Amino acid sequence: MTTDSTWAAPQPDPTLHNPIKINPETCISCMICDYVCPGDVIYKQPRSKELPVIVFPDECWYCGLCEQACPADAITVVFPEEMLNPTTPVTSLLGVDPK
Repeated sequence: MTTDSTWAAPQPDPTLHNPIKINPETCISCMICDYVCPGDVIYKQPRSKELPVIVFPDECWYCGLCEQACPADAITVVFPEEMLNPTTPVTSLLGVDPK
């Protein structure tokens, strides 16, 4: 089996909301966030000092596992405004007739 050391992670779409903020000053590049992310949103090149990359930000589950597992407290999960202050009526989400 051969290993291609030139492979690079796909770059995220900059127009999407990035839910995971990684502090480059405190990140120790340990790969724990990559390991624990259930949505496979975070990618970290093994044995590299590069910061983890949020490859698929639109697939984040907002579970916070990466933030909780980070030993350096370098990760913050940022919720989008529409999740914090929803304006959609609950009845429309449940499919219940308001009458």
